[in-house]
Amino acid sequence: MADVQDLVDEASAILLAPVTLEDRRFRLLAFAAHAGDVDSVRAETVLSRGAHPRTREWFESFGIARASGPVHIPADEERGTAARLCLPARWRGVVQGYLWAVEPPEGLSLERVRAAGVLADQAGEHLARLASRRRETERLVLDLLDAEPGARTGPARELADELAVDPATRAGVVVLGAAPGVRLRAEEVHGPRGLPRRIGVAERSGDLLLVVPAASDAEVQSAAETALRAADRVVDEQVVAGVGDLVPLTEVARSLREGRAALRVVRPTSPGAPSLPAAARVHPWSSLGIERLLGGTAGDELLEAVRTPAVAELLAAAPELVETAAVYLDEAGSMAATSLRLDLHRQSVYARLRRIEAITGLDLSRGRDRLELHLGLLVLGDRQ
Repeated sequence: MADVQDLVDEASAILLAPVTLEDRRFRLLAFAAHAGDVDSVRAETVLSRGAHPRTREWFESFGIARASGPVHIPADEERGTAARLCLPARWRGVVQGYLWAVEPPEGLSLERVRAAGVLADQAGEHLARLASRRRETERLVLDLLDAEPGARTGPARELADELAVDPATRAGVVVLGAAPGVRLRAEEVHGPRGLPRRIGVAERSGDLLLVVPAASDAEVQSAAETALRAADRVVDEQVVAGVGDLVPLTEVARSLREGRAALRVVRPTSPGAPSLPAAARVHPWSSLGIERLLGGTAGDELLEAVRTPAVAELLAAAPELVETAAVYLDEAGSMAATSLRLDLHRQSVYARLRRIEAITGLDLSRGRDRLELHLGLLVLGDRQ
């Protein structure tokens, strides 16, 4: 069967019109090159690799998700869009996507529309088979991650065959998640500019689990960033990633535990978190340091344990005092290094430290008091 780009190019040649193919969520899968002016919706779709939610809502109001044949969408001067034809890409009665054509001024003949409809059906079959393969991959990923320690060789070999990689390869697990209540779907990280077929993806409890065969940590990091960028195109909330260590494919359950723990540390606590670049939202287990303690089952208890009265008093004080304490403790009590990093005279640093001791009741010349304050700031400083 021809791939979707070939089908789109052929449909464009038949209809003598600009053509695009989108999946059910209006993400762009392929488009035919077109010279000349384009309307705002086509420009938006091609440049953003998908339609804006308002555009999707408008198109769906014409019943395209339930249509069994071509649907004419009239021009809309207010939106700056030309008339277009929607050919639902169906397979066994289910719409898998949409083949769109911007109608020329003279309209489209019935014969041309029928011929293009055959191609839309082929595209529907292609998309259905692709979805079926992804479901099988998801099953194999979950089988391996859930397998008992002594029964992982078989599932690992099956998944390696499905992903077309060597069973002896190493892999890291990336766990993608957003704020509580935000559910991610595997289809959101597939498609153009999404993840390649050699990466296994599964959904669980609203998060996405990625098994990434790789030769280096940098490859796993790159896959995580790619998945985040793909999710950004369809998910309104900020998505972050926890990354487990590279391990043999038979041991990815351990990498999954690490990835989950890293995600738990950095997951947004509520919707509406400010957007960050993809690279800044990837958090490897190996780089967490003391924050690894928060990823375990006792993480919540640890948060409360380090929130001592002294730590709470400082966190409620002026931000410059919190910063001074953090820098001073990070620099192991070096007055010279603290003064340099804060760009303050040493006497000013001394004055701030005396205020910190007065507020907290701690003696920063004592190791135990410094440990209490340092651990509290490390664990709680970004969670206020």
